[in-house]
Amino acid sequence: MVQNEDAATLTFRDGLVGLPELKRWILVDMDPPLPMKWLQSLDRVAFRVPVADPGYFHGEYGFEVQAPVLERLGVADPQDLVVMVIATVAVGGDGITGNLSAPLLVNSKNRNGLQMILVDERWNLRHPIDQARFGRACRDVRSVGVADGRPTAVDKDRIGGYAAGSRETGNVEDLVGTT
Repeated sequence: MVQNEDAATLTFRDGLVGLPELKRWILVDMDPPLPMKWLQSLDRVAFRVPVADPGYFHGEYGFEVQAPVLERLGVADPQDLVVMVIATVAVGGDGITGNLSAPLLVNSKNRNGLQMILVDERWNLRHPIDQARFGRACRDVRSVGVADGRPTAVDKDRIGGYAAGSRETGNVEDLVGTT
């Protein structure tokens, strides 16, 4: 149960691809703890999807974020942008893939988000997770309760660009509400 739902709510004004009616979401920790979160719908309470930092799927993930997208989200400082990807976990947990072709972008200050569709053949719908990196993060989460993996970040070397690996910007943990 979220205690301060309004402060924790992420608003996707256009919903997500295939789910335009679901606009209000929260991030919830997984049990057992993993370096992933549940993106839980507040508009359809029984619906949730796993999300993660794209760096767990590809260490060189990057794309351009155009000024109109930043404006729509109200991002004044690129450090306020958080990028996540929707993950798919195979039955039995035998494999995890991430949708690198449609990342979720969220302004950590005003909590407005959108799903950006990328037209880039490097990033596909079912990119396999980096098992070694994700495994290390899982061990870290279980031993100390937090992941020490790279936070999601905006690359300062490219205006309006995104690349995993920079520690200068927000991460998914910045968006998690009080549970």
